[in-house]
Parts: sequence; structure tokens; C-alpha cells
Amino acid sequence: MTPKPTRTVRPAAAYALVAACMAVMIAMAVWVPARAAEVALYQVTVPLKGNTEGDRNTAFAEALRSVVVRASGERAAGADPAVSAAADGANRLVQRYTATSDRQLKVGFDAAAIDKLLQQAGLPAWPSERPATLVLMAAPGGAGAGRAIRAGERPAERTELEQAAQARGVPLVWPVAEIRIDAARAQSAGSDLDEVVTAAGTPADAVLIGSGAGGRTEWTLVHAGQSAQRRGTIADGVHLAADSFADRYAPASTRGESIATVLVDGVDGLQAYAGLMQELESLSMIRKVAVSEVDRATVRLQLTLRGDLELLRRIAALTSSLRPTGGSDAGAPDFVYEP
Repeated sequence: MTPKPTRTVRPAAAYALVAACMAVMIAMAVWVPARAAEVALYQVTVPLKGNTEGDRNTAFAEALRSVVVRASGERAAGADPAVSAAADGANRLVQRYTATSDRQLKVGFDAAAIDKLLQQAGLPAWPSERPATLVLMAAPGGAGAGRAIRAGERPAERTELEQAAQARGVPLVWPVAEIRIDAARAQSAGSDLDEVVTAAGTPADAVLIGSGAGGRTEWTLVHAGQSAQRRGTIADGVHLAADSFADRYAPASTRGESIATVLVDGVDGLQAYAGLMQELESLSMIRKVAVSEVDRATVRLQLTLRGDLELLRRIAALTSSLRPTGGSDAGAPDFVYEP
């Protein structure tokens, strides 16, 4: 699981349910609800030119810039003055590193330090829970022309796309079944993913469709009832996805923190309560959870968020167990827990 800035969970001591829940959580051991794809934001691999301290520091600086781009969602974030200044002493932010035999350096940064750097630079913070993106990319010419590259195939075009996705922090999945590109475009024209995803045989939150010739690809991204297009290189497909996702999941509100009071329904027992607490504590945008009231199957919580309540609704829609209700009635639940 992706490391994240230190946060605390403070259930109200007055509720006996909270104390009993702790025993349930221990008994549940490593159980964690299934959820959307999560990106390891603070770990990156960069080239290492040599074995000197200067070579390592140069690699640390490059790694820091890469991590900031991935964590903020902004492609130009590595050139931010505050980030450039931090890169000069990037070794002080490194938690661990390992040099490989093929002259690569695997670097892991302190999550809290990166989070603080984003705030100092005035950059947004894109949570690590991100849409799993189904890629329907036209297979190379010949007998496979017109169909999408499948999960078991590894042409050079797929490798290029995956490298760009790694750099921007976009998790990709590939179809198991054979999919025709023209059919997929027609099916997704109404921004409805269900038919395309079902045909591909791979769960996904978004679909990225690419086809073209002569080194130029027509890209279409469909997610959350909206679509976006871009024409360009293979890497431009990833940039379309990353830019679109960052617009939705790394808004201006993530430049700071806010406190929101929410009602969660569907908490009908100790096991459900324990599962809800684990789900909330695991979400990277939540900094603190405090329980203020338990009323039958409804829990009232005070959440400290990197972002706002609207962003939490968008992130919750990517999970399998926390459903935003969309209701605006006073006193109505904001979310329903569905383990």
C-alpha cells in the first residue's frame, strides 16, 4: 500500500461500540476492502550515471521531480521554483534507495515531506486512489489491424505507453477478450463504459481508446460520464488521461486541508463499523477521522481532508464499498457503506 503522510484516527471514547470494534478489527487481521487502483506515489526508478555521491544526488534530484509530477498531477510541476530548490537537497528527503545492476536507482521518499513540499509550492495533491484505465489501443498492422492489443501481447507501442503511464501515475489495464476499436468507439460515444468494459473482460473505471496511422493517434478518454479527445503521439494518450483525471481529482481545494462532518449509513454491526474505519483510514486524502455519534446503523464523523467533501465523493465513487448518496437533504446520509 502506498505510504502517506501521518494521520490519526480518534474515535470518541464515550461510545462503547468503538472499544468493542477494536477487538473485531484485530480479529479481522489483514482484511482490507477491495478498491480502485492505487499508485505508489513516493517511489520511483531513475537512471544512475555512476557510483559517486554526486551521481546519486543527481539521481535523487531527478527522482524528486518525477515524484512531484506524479503526486500533483501537474506535468510541469518538476520545474516549480520551490521544487527545484528542494531538488538541490533531495537526499534529505529520501527514505530508502537501492542501486540495480543495470545502473538504475530505486528511490523512496518520505510521504509527509513530499506532502509538505506540495503545500509549500502551492501545488495540488492528487490522491493515490486513481481510476483503473482500460486501454483499447489498436494493434500493429497486419492480421491484427482494427482490434485492440490484448493483455497477453507486448508490442513496442504498449511498452511506450506503459512507460509514460508510470511517469504520470496512471494505472492501466488491458482487455482480456478481443475488442474491435471501431466498435468500442461506437459503444463509448454516449460516455457509457459498462458495455465496453464488460466486453473487454477487465474491470475498469475509465476507457482510453487510441487508433491512427503515420505516428499520430486519435485518443479518446471516457470517464465519469464525460469524454475528452486529443490527437498526438502514443505518450499523448497518457497525458490526456492524466490531465483529465488531475482536473477532476486534484482540484484547487487539495492545496490545503478542510474539515467536513459526514453521515455514513449502512453500518449495521461491529464488523461493518470496523470495515468502515479501515476504509476511511486507508484513503490517502483523509488526514484524521473522529467519531462524534453512532445512531443505529448511521455514524456521524468529523473528517480532516486534504481537499474538500466534493473530492471525497469523487474518490469514494472509485471504491467498491463507500457509495456517495448524492442527496442534498439536511440530515440525509452523505455516504452508504456497502461491504
